Amino acid sequence: MLEIIFEDDHDAAAFLHLIQHSDDRNNLIVREGIRKIGIEKAKPAFSIQRFMEPILVKFFLECKEDEHMLSLIEGTYCFTDQDEQQQILQLAHSIIEGEADDLPFEPLKLSRKQSILDELQTICLEEGVFSIRSFQTFRLGQYYKQLRDITEAAIDEYKMEQEYQNFIQTLRDYVTAKQPRIKKVHIVHDGSFTLWELRYVPEREKMKYIDRRFVRDHPMYIDSHLLAPLISIAPDEVVLYTDQPEHMMARTIQNVFQERLEMLPLHAFSGAEIPVKHSEG
Repeated sequence: MLEIIFEDDHDAAAFLHLIQHSDDRNNLIVREGIRKIGIEKAKPAFSIQRFMEPILVKFFLECKEDEHMLSLIEGTYCFTDQDEQQQILQLAHSIIEGEADDLPFEPLKLSRKQSILDELQTICLEEGVFSIRSFQTFRLGQYYKQLRDITEAAIDEYKMEQEYQNFIQTLRDYVTAKQPRIKKVHIVHDGSFTLWELRYVPEREKMKYIDRRFVRDHPMYIDSHLLAPLISIAPDEVVLYTDQPEHMMARTIQNVFQERLEMLPLHAFSGAEIPVKHSEG
């Protein structure tokens, strides 16, 4: 008989649930105890080892993985707010599921599943005692390093997103409080972004439109070509012509100007001259 020792009743119940929903459940005898489960063969030819390996892999991935990452998020990186913890955990899931293509994270060289399975295959699971805690402590170092890397990448992305949101709010407040220099502007995104009203304005003249103090306070985020003059002009209306509404700059403009923005496909833009209407204020 193989006896599996758990840390708590919740883990034991979760593991029992996996066994009860497995295809081979009729080939074994399950004996329940306090924080432990015994597994016996119902048929001599049945392999407990082959049965247990995928069950244990699933248990660690589905029942213990989030628990471990949350312990890192709170205990190691000191994020105690539950909403923040869940946002970081969701970002970690995006990395794991390959949905976060824009994150600066190298693909895992070895899958999490394979990391766990490789360790399980080095021990005998036909009989004896298997401690979940001991296996985690002494065998899953490589797997937990992967989870730490994933968690760190998720936290970095979360911090960047928070900085971005704070930056957007700062721009939004600035634009709302400022008198517009030009009532309505048009931005054409055709490979690059062009502020149409200033396309022929010399760089020296263009600097007159830019609030240099504001730009100086946010040097890492505001580019002098588009965002600096656009924010400094603080138009009441912005028309953006683009076929890439998910482009980072397009999203930034949309987030800042919100209801002031009208987004149209690139083909809707005509080359006709657009009059520049300055504010009378």
